[in-house]
Amino acid sequence: MTLTLHDITPIALCIATQDLFDARRFQTNFCDNLLLRARDKYLGPKLSSLKRELNSYTAEKKFLEGHKTAIINNIDKIIALVSSRYLQIDMKLGENIISSGKELIEKVMSANSFEDISKLEPEFRSKITLSVYKLFIEYMKRSKVSVI
Repeated sequence: MTLTLHDITPIALCIATQDLFDARRFQTNFCDNLLLRARDKYLGPKLSSLKRELNSYTAEKKFLEGHKTAIINNIDKIIALVSSRYLQIDMKLGENIISSGKELIEKVMSANSFEDISKLEPEFRSKITLSVYKLFIEYMKRSKVSVI
């Protein structure tokens, strides 16, 4: 049996969400990977303007709310995938992920700054990402898919 995109979706969501929790890096490195570094003559000025606004104290709240909704949406998807795929593997661990996810959603909702969100990253990594990874590996073993 082969590993599919469907199989790795829970892990991919965890990795993407964990990256979103590093909110300061998101702000400071916004589009620095290629588009701004290459000085694209069409996108560069627009992205530079957007990056300035993203890092502006006066506009931070607008971006913060959008950032929070992206994190919350991803956690909701992770909870749904754990419920549908992994509860039969380890009910207790799955339920812990679900309750931790709900707690994190509440904490993200009440975050007042990007810094508040960044402080939640270790909790997300330890209670969600690592637990989902453990269930993913067990799921793949039972499916007889070699992932290591």
